Amino acid sequence: MSDLVALTANRTPRDLTAAPRGEWSAAQVAAHMADAELVYSVRIRMVLTDENPALVGYDEQAWAARFAMSDVNVAGSVERFRVLRDANLRLFESLEPAEWSRIGTHLDQGELSIASIVEKLIGHDREHLNQIRRLL
Repeated sequence: MSDLVALTANRTPRDLTAAPRGEWSAAQVAAHMADAELVYSVRIRMVLTDENPALVGYDEQAWAARFAMSDVNVAGSVERFRVLRDANLRLFESLEPAEWSRIGTHLDQGELSIASIVEKLIGHDREHLNQIRRLL
C-alpha cells in the first residue's frame, strides 16, 4: 500500500494521466487496483460465509473503460485502495487457520481457497506496481 502512495505522490497530473499507445496511464492503473481490491474483497467474504460459492469473473477492460476514466483523481483511487486494503488486512488477521483453506469455485479458474485468492491479490499488486514504475 505504501508503494502505491509513494509512486503516485508528488507527481504532476500530466505524469499520472500520460499513457503510451494501447496502455493504461498510472491513474488508470491505480483506479484498477482499487477496483480489483473491491472484487477480491467480495470473493473472500463470499468464501468465508458460504459453502463453496460460485465466484464470478469480471471484465477488467470493461471496468477500466467505464470506471477508471471517471476516477482519474489518483489521490481518490489511492485512498479507496487504502481503505479497502486496511479492511482486508484486518480480516486476514482475524482468520482462523482452517478458514484459509475454505474454497469457492471461480467460473473460469476453478476451485480457489482463501489462501490462493490472497496469493493472486499479492501477484496482482506486484504486477501493477511494476507497471506504474515503468510508466512514471
